[in-house]
Amino acid sequence: AEVCLFTRDEPRASAEHTERTYRELLARSGVTGVTRIISYKTLKSEYKPFEAKRRLMNRFDLFLSDARIRRLLPSHLGKHFYRSKKVPLSVNLQASNLAKELNKYIQGSVLPVTNKGCCYTARIGHTGMKADEIVANVVAAAEVIAKKLPKNWKNVKILHLKTAKSIALPIFTAQISQLDE
Repeated sequence: AEVCLFTRDEPRASAEHTERTYRELLARSGVTGVTRIISYKTLKSEYKPFEAKRRLMNRFDLFLSDARIRRLLPSHLGKHFYRSKKVPLSVNLQASNLAKELNKYIQGSVLPVTNKGCCYTARIGHTGMKADEIVANVVAAAEVIAKKLPKNWKNVKILHLKTAKSIALPIFTAQISQLDE
């Protein structure tokens, strides 16, 4: 999976120096999952046009942001980032165990729940994973989701498995008798 990290600007440093500093910090901490680092200054200058933001959004599967700049990002990323549910996840880049902090988000799943509609999408794996790992993730995600819903599993009507470019394949459908209860 392609992962992009937005970082805050280091005082009195160029955007390139800031990005190099964070790349070295990640390397020292043993973090290898971050594909690209973009400083806040670079985001403001190079990704101003809508088309540049759209290309950025489509290039990466996951966006992370330094917790110190999270509140500044919505105005620079635009509403299309948030509508497509590619909201940058806030991470603490000052954490003592940075690798654990970042891998929690890179290898984990996020289920954004909104009051709009009754369908939700969660990323539970990637195409580089083995089939048994994906199955284990689907089962674990289904158990957690069911616990969070009112009426637990009874509120789940259908469950699909899908990649970014495939059709949705149903893997669970509730019986009609379950829906009436």
